Amino acid sequence: MPLPHRLCSRFADEEAVVVARSRHSSRGSRTNVANGRSSGSFPDRRMPSSAPPPSPGYAQESRAKRAILEVFATWQTSAVRRAFRASLLLAVAIAGASITGCDAAEPTEPAPAAVGPSPLRRMSNGEYLNALHDLFPEVSPVLPALPNDTVVAGFENAAEAQQPSDLRIARYETIANLYAAAMTRDATSVQSLVGCDDWGTPDKAEACASKLIERMGRRLFRRPLPLEERARYAERFQGWKAAIDFEAAVRLTLSAMLQAPSFLYRPEPWNSAGNGATSSASPTRVEPYAMASRLAFFLWESVPDEALLDAAAKDELATEVQVRSQAERMLADGRARRTLWSFHRQWLGLGRILDEEHTFRTPQIDPHWSPSSPISATTESRLFVENVLTPNGTFRDLLTSRRAWIDADMARIYGVAPPANTGGFAEILLPEGQRAGLLTRVAFLAGLSHRGGTSPPIRGNGIELRLLCRLPLSPPPGADLSMPTAGPSDGPKTTRTLFEERTAPGKCQSCHAGLNGLGFGFEHYDAAGAFRAQENGLPVDAHGALFGTDVDREFDGALELSGTLARSEVVARCAATQWLRYATGRAPQDVEEPLLEGLTTRFRASDGDVRALMLAIATSDTFRLRSPEIR
Repeated sequence: MPLPHRLCSRFADEEAVVVARSRHSSRGSRTNVANGRSSGSFPDRRMPSSAPPPSPGYAQESRAKRAILEVFATWQTSAVRRAFRASLLLAVAIAGASITGCDAAEPTEPAPAAVGPSPLRRMSNGEYLNALHDLFPEVSPVLPALPNDTVVAGFENAAEAQQPSDLRIARYETIANLYAAAMTRDATSVQSLVGCDDWGTPDKAEACASKLIERMGRRLFRRPLPLEERARYAERFQGWKAAIDFEAAVRLTLSAMLQAPSFLYRPEPWNSAGNGATSSASPTRVEPYAMASRLAFFLWESVPDEALLDAAAKDELATEVQVRSQAERMLADGRARRTLWSFHRQWLGLGRILDEEHTFRTPQIDPHWSPSSPISATTESRLFVENVLTPNGTFRDLLTSRRAWIDADMARIYGVAPPANTGGFAEILLPEGQRAGLLTRVAFLAGLSHRGGTSPPIRGNGIELRLLCRLPLSPPPGADLSMPTAGPSDGPKTTRTLFEERTAPGKCQSCHAGLNGLGFGFEHYDAAGAFRAQENGLPVDAHGALFGTDVDREFDGALELSGTLARSEVVARCAATQWLRYATGRAPQDVEEPLLEGLTTRFRASDGDVRALMLAIATSDTFRLRSPEIR
């Protein structure tokens, strides 16, 4: 039979997904860090290679077609695969056309865009505090601590874990009252907030109240208030004014808005107008004001500014070009710096050093440590991330650059001269041969150590979990998880030797061959992150090995490991996956596999341009469109 000019859209779409998945199957099966199940997302050296299971759509096709697709998806020999791919795709095309009965000459409707779910999201603690700062920059009241966000896969903005609690609701009320009081502290403040100079008559007071409700409602709720909602707030305002006075009514109205679900949550109404969907089952573009919120909370971790709300009002967030224009503007804004830091702090665990367990370090246990070290280490990493990635830095720079912004505390740990501006931070180049990138900085090294001692398995697990997106396996029952120590008659031993002896049994090596292989590379750094050439009078051996990636090799020290990871496709895939999770507040879905494939390819091609990756996510279908499954 003659080769058809086109395949039907459904088969072409399914075949493209299989092709994309097969490119990963040759590197081994994958473990999804989001939910611990195999889903074709990440390579895992501990599991045998296997093809991904066929989707439900394939179950309805003939056995012949499935056989061809399965052969393609499980083909492992790369040299043969390249030579065989053209003829195999030709066979798939012929089989697909003949089995499904597609008339290739007839045009078909394009397949619906692959879009993941859009769960209801609450502002995380960081987003909430950023929003208050951006909305009311002229005041900074002292606030009570919010309950910690529940962390899922390292991130604080997971929609699945944002259930409210009585304590959180009470703290929202307290903070709302504090901000409302600060913003109405005197007549001048009230005039500025309301936008009126005179409310001395009932008519003027009513007009000023309407202006306040309309202006503050648009800013706080990130959309215009419909007539019914404005009327409800106006009725409350008049009641408070009658019971107390105008100024009190302003204060109570602002407090009420700051406690409203429309402020604290991010509801997204179904965009029924002008959605361009081909059917009720097709994704539709996100409602304009909801799109403004998506962009703002992703790129700024805060609320939209006036320019973004104006664009939504004019329906200028509808196309990819329009969204790209706004996203480029926003990434050039200083508020994007805090998003760059927030993401990397959460992804790489750079805030662990602030956890309670590290507050008990003392100079007696860790000679290089001081009570101010946790804050200094976190600030140093924040300044490094923000400055290295702005304006044109790359992920490679994050893992290899020697630039640093240090204070006297960090200078002591790094073994360099303190900055001349006492109490401040200054930029330097860290010693060559000792430091390169985030993985050799105090926040990472000390955060993955015990008090007074390093733990190669913990540091190795930090690399596997954070940078390779590989879930750890649980230790066997009865495993000794304490820090190994030398016996009284053993003589001096290094930490490496003690862990090698502890994890030598075969039942331990299935995990520790990889954990230790990575963790031993960091043994030049003590528990505080200070560089050392010797431990207990013995030379430090920092040789290690990287397994189960596209860049497997033996290495000598953390600098060689950092450079190797910086050029890894597995690490690039992990970074793209985690950025997508951060942007959407959920784990990436199987339907988004082609998107992740494309993001990874472009991320590597750009040498790890983080801002370009953010822009690619913001303009993707899964970010700009909304799935119809929940309305």
